[in-house]
Amino acid sequence: MSNQRAAASSTSNSETEQPDPAELTEALGEVRRQLNEEIKVRRGRVKPIEEALRALKDPHRNAVALFEATVALEHPAPELKLPAAYRETVNGLRALADFNLAELQFTFARDLRAAFKEAGVKLEGTPAELVAELFVIKPDVRRKAVEITLSRQPASNKKIKLDVDATLAAFTRVRREICERKTDYNELLKEIYEAYARTLKLAGKQSGARMGIVDCYRELVLVRQPLSFRKTPSKLSFLDYPKTHFAFDMLELRRQGKLTYEGQRLNLGTATIDVGSDSARAMFLLTSATEGQFIKDLYFTQ
Repeated sequence: MSNQRAAASSTSNSETEQPDPAELTEALGEVRRQLNEEIKVRRGRVKPIEEALRALKDPHRNAVALFEATVALEHPAPELKLPAAYRETVNGLRALADFNLAELQFTFARDLRAAFKEAGVKLEGTPAELVAELFVIKPDVRRKAVEITLSRQPASNKKIKLDVDATLAAFTRVRREICERKTDYNELLKEIYEAYARTLKLAGKQSGARMGIVDCYRELVLVRQPLSFRKTPSKLSFLDYPKTHFAFDMLELRRQGKLTYEGQRLNLGTATIDVGSDSARAMFLLTSATEGQFIKDLYFTQ
């Protein structure tokens, strides 16, 4: 009887389907993938936490690092289970970062004012937007950089780091390059008239017609090219004439009252609000560091 039960049991086991190793391998691999993804997400959240903890040892000195870590923590992965106080903690970090960034900006502006004063230049405005003569200086503590503009155009194509000496050196350089150029304004007015005449000819219009200032500026750049460029155009012989130089020169023409060329008076037509925001159709010409007008047209009249 016992031999019969053993034989029956053996037959039953042999008939039971064995698990497929390939299927188990695939299933186990999927589990591992999901766990690895979860580990990756958690590790990505732990890194900015560690950065914030290091920054908290000296929040003022590490204000930028604290801000960057906080920004990363403000957008957690939705699938993560977080402590109930997580949002309150991150909000507290953001408030502390913003406070210390403002302090850092104030300190930088204070030190910059002192450096400019020593150099004989008066620095006015707020810590976020400082004014030196015709230039606007905007420190960006988050990017650890400074932007210097004239007539709402970047005055420098080089990055200026958030450093007092570097900012003063950059200001001195751009002021020399833009404002201290030797310019014959009678000759410049003649070149502007020639550029205006060329745009009239291209458009098939009569003298006195209003022409786009952007088109006239492009023609002016070509008119001002040296003979070497006209003979053999190349990057080496091209004479650059940035918008900052043009804006400053237009200001000087008005300041000096040099607006008439051979009985033809230079006029500027202001732009409407919708056109002013289009850099392809209008240009901002300053009257001071922070004031000016968007100009759409340039034309000469008797």
